Amino acid sequence: MKKFFITLMLLTCFALPDYAKQVLPEEIVNNTISITALKTGELGKNYFYCTNGDKCSTEKFVIEYYRNSGYKVMRAEHSFWNGIFILSFLDELYSPEIYKPYGLSGMYYDIKNAHPEDYEIRRKYKLIKKTNLSSFINQQIKKHENGGYIRDLDEWEFEGYKNPTEYFKSPIVQEFFKKIDNKTFSKVLSHILGMRGYNPLGTPDYIVWNDKEMIFVEVKRKNEKLSPEQIEWGEFLVKNKIPYKVVRVVGQ
Repeated sequence: MKKFFITLMLLTCFALPDYAKQVLPEEIVNNTISITALKTGELGKNYFYCTNGDKCSTEKFVIEYYRNSGYKVMRAEHSFWNGIFILSFLDELYSPEIYKPYGLSGMYYDIKNAHPEDYEIRRKYKLIKKTNLSSFINQQIKKHENGGYIRDLDEWEFEGYKNPTEYFKSPIVQEFFKKIDNKTFSKVLSHILGMRGYNPLGTPDYIVWNDKEMIFVEVKRKNEKLSPEQIEWGEFLVKNKIPYKVVRVVGQ
């Protein structure tokens, strides 16, 4: 009998791998779609074939899928929203005494312990809800470039650009600023404001749009798990009626 139970447990472990046990909220399940791709038999970034026959990653296949469907595609995960949040609340998050134009290149700033209910934060948030977002963000970019070094805006390469600030000036991001509505943009910033340390971990990988809609897109393979942060962001977006999809690529 003991051998029977041991054998049963082993079979169960092989039949139900750990990633298959994840139970997702209904909001996530109802906003999940699956698309199929041919597998190459390789691992990593060459796992699938794109429609042109090239070997490609899961994310690249999803990018191709949306572009072939007439959508613009912009990478917009954690680093993107982290930088956008910093630019939006530049004066409120960084000490005015330290953040002075010119002469501070290479120095880190002291972040204030800003709170969502602080007067300065509420005032800026109200401004963002009704301002021209494209003009506002570009003004903030210029303000930052006339100031000093901020790690999350200046340090690492992003999507082929030397840092996030340069990425924000790219054509695709500039189009995004003109396309997204103030209500959606403000809701995302408000959600980040409520997070500990203003760290937007779990934001969807991409934002795609056409003339009719804009969708926040999380990319996964067939049985790949969502992190708790990704689930939380998905629930937030659905609750606030912001179009959201988990796109799972199923290999054939």
